[in-house]
Amino acid sequence: MDHNRLADKNLLVISHGYKHFVKSQVDILAEYFNTVHVCVRYNGFADVASRLPIDGATGFGKDAKIDSEAPDNVRVIGTPLWYLPWDVQREHLLGRQHARKVENQLESYPVSFDLIHCHMSWTAGYVGARLKAALDIPYVLTVHANRDWFETQLQSENERLREAWTNADRLIRVNRRDRSKLEAYNDDVVHISNGYDTDVFERLDSDDACDRLGIDADTPLVFALGTLKPRKGFQHLMHAMTRVHESEPDARLVIGGQGRVRDELESLAESLGIADRTDLLGYVESETLNDWMNAADVFVLPSYSESFGVVQLEAMACGTPVVATENGGSEEVIASEEYGLLVDGPEAHDELGDAVVTALRRDWDADAIESYANKFTWEYVCEEIADLYVDVLEATRKRTLAAVQ
Repeated sequence: MDHNRLADKNLLVISHGYKHFVKSQVDILAEYFNTVHVCVRYNGFADVASRLPIDGATGFGKDAKIDSEAPDNVRVIGTPLWYLPWDVQREHLLGRQHARKVENQLESYPVSFDLIHCHMSWTAGYVGARLKAALDIPYVLTVHANRDWFETQLQSENERLREAWTNADRLIRVNRRDRSKLEAYNDDVVHISNGYDTDVFERLDSDDACDRLGIDADTPLVFALGTLKPRKGFQHLMHAMTRVHESEPDARLVIGGQGRVRDELESLAESLGIADRTDLLGYVESETLNDWMNAADVFVLPSYSESFGVVQLEAMACGTPVVATENGGSEEVIASEEYGLLVDGPEAHDELGDAVVTALRRDWDADAIESYANKFTWEYVCEEIADLYVDVLEATRKRTLAAVQ
């Protein structure tokens, strides 16, 4: 498709962050456009919460949501919203606040936008629906939500959330299994997966990676990564490791990431008798993270609920096989036992442990794993998104012409 048709267009992005997957996507898509403006919602309360005896706002402030580095034609606009973490009304009231803020901010940016892309149904999608009507331009919504969150949204009585879905010119879902559920609200639902960042994750010599990390390349290494919270299932992976140690007593579990259950995980490792073979790294810088992905003999995602699970692709990009639970997203990533193994769920400790042992002992084809992951680079994914943009703009042009004839 001729992406040059986007070269004179201006894209408006409404999101809940300009870091990680949204930033990776936007920075590549910016190459197709004249300009991209990104309005990023953050909690203004969170910026001052660190000075108060209040929990619940960590990770929602401006610094946590916005990366200061951006391509020359990308303008990032912080949109502060003010709400308390425990405010039960925020799910219904926050959409209006978000929409008003963005509408007011755009008055200071006299740009003629051609297309809106929103990330997250609520509240960004609702803002997109409002702006579509106000600016008379099409809008696209990517529905990012893990399996449990998505099911909660489907059962929600929030009519403004429904408005976000029904008014979109295209709905994008990052997995295939949920398309039919969204088709009840919108006839134009497509599947486009998330991607991984090739600037961060690349295949390296595993022995060299072990040397840089200061670890023994001969020690079986089980690596996991994610926010330390119950949904990610790391507590169950620790239980499964007791099973692994029956067959592979020297196997080491390393978990990267920060979160509120770190103390509980440390206590659990002690009580299970695996603390001497378990490491909780905390936050891991990108370069070091790539080394861990390459040093690992197997990557494990023991999660209860995912929308897709990009972290698995990041491991596969390094030629590392994956063991994951059936969580709503991993089933679509681990499409073959050539790349990894699936187990029923995080609480199936013996099955999870046996799968890890199998993965540690199998002679994997790292070239095949890497080649599979390369189908999910952001560069490849963004070509699909750009094609969708062209389709949406062309459909809008035809409707406009038909209306005036």
